Amino acid sequence: MATMITSECINCGACEPECPNTAIYQGGVEWQAQDGAMHAAISNDIFYIVPEKCTECVGFHDHEACAAVCPVDCCVPDPKIPETHEVLLDRARALHPAETIPDDAPSRFKKAEVETAPAAAAAPAAAVAPAAAAAGVVVQAAAPVRAPRRPGTGKVERPIAATVRTPPPMFAGELPGEFDEILASLGAPRRRVGSFGARAAFALLSVLQGVLGALPDGAKRRLEETVSDSRYFNAQLATAANVFLNMLLYPIVCIGIALASPTGSVFDWGIRWWFALGLAIAVVEALWRMRESVLRGIPIGEAPMRMAIYGPLLLPVAALIQAACGRRGAASGIGFDGFYSGQEHLDDKLERARRYGEVYKLDERDDAYLLRLEFPRVVPPTSLGGQLELPHEMPDYEYDLAVHGRHFVVHGRLGDQQVRKITGVAPSFPPDFTTRIPLGAAVSGFRHRLRGKTLEVILPKAAS
Repeated sequence: MATMITSECINCGACEPECPNTAIYQGGVEWQAQDGAMHAAISNDIFYIVPEKCTECVGFHDHEACAAVCPVDCCVPDPKIPETHEVLLDRARALHPAETIPDDAPSRFKKAEVETAPAAAAAPAAAVAPAAAAAGVVVQAAAPVRAPRRPGTGKVERPIAATVRTPPPMFAGELPGEFDEILASLGAPRRRVGSFGARAAFALLSVLQGVLGALPDGAKRRLEETVSDSRYFNAQLATAANVFLNMLLYPIVCIGIALASPTGSVFDWGIRWWFALGLAIAVVEALWRMRESVLRGIPIGEAPMRMAIYGPLLLPVAALIQAACGRRGAASGIGFDGFYSGQEHLDDKLERARRYGEVYKLDERDDAYLLRLEFPRVVPPTSLGGQLELPHEMPDYEYDLAVHGRHFVVHGRLGDQQVRKITGVAPSFPPDFTTRIPLGAAVSGFRHRLRGKTLEVILPKAAS
């Protein structure tokens, strides 16, 4: 019979990492079939076993591993699904085609046959004993057969295996070639502009970059992302142009203030002080806006691009430009933190969202989509951490990638069996997740790479 988990389950999660077929899932989590298809959870409240993937550990153990470690004995045979040794052995071979499972592989059915043998031999031995005693022959009693110790009943210290970096896997639909080469072949982002009016509008935007460079840092970055074409707007170039523009604009404004007075005259020698005042204001403002680069030597591209004095007045203009260009790409509701630098500055909310696959950003270009998704970085705190000697850094996740129509699907799974034991007790810590990211256009394939804990994917758009 297949194994099932009864309602007495306490969601300890001890059984899930012991299954050799990944047939046990946490309540509410979708299960994955052999062909990669995802199916709805069989139970939403407790751990459950998928009958189509359960072999009762035939081919791997001479006992049911989940029942051996269950502290409340809720892993029991399912009377509704009786199955034979041969059926379970064939299923184990189908679930693990890369492994060779012999006919004499471990099986609880064979163990049951072996355990009945001593009992059958005990009767003849008991009959021989009186006759041997009458003949004066000393018969040595057989050593008692000890019942095997039930695994999981005692504390076992298990060393944690060192993290091994393996080459990234390849999936169906994966494009050939190196990631950087494919990214370089796309070139710089370019926006396809059709009508004459649109071309004129973007040309005007390019000319006005020096003015829009006065916007706050966040507004400039959003505008650059919306335009998606450095020919028409580049946040760094706009900021630099605005700094030089202000060195001309501020002196003109100061001179205008001087001329507005009743005694002001353009031929007055004192007008030069007003010019100097305007230039001094522009220089001081520029030093303040670029103080990280001037005082600390941080490259301009990595420093904040602060606003000018009149920057907030231009926010409505930036909003109008963004509305006219339209939204491109998508992002999760949680802030995207970026590449992992090893610093412990992440808040709990962001890390919890990573464990559900909710931290991602999809940039849309006219020729491709660029996706970045963050995997969890820190093992969540739990009282079992010290007992299991868990690491602080989250081990690398296993993952599957696929394009389904106009959706890109990322299925992440925690493969480290030691850390996986706490998924049932640690807060907001599912053992795996599935993220479906909608795409506005069809794609011809994808190419991915894993950098630290960040998954990067290029999805070139299909030729229309």
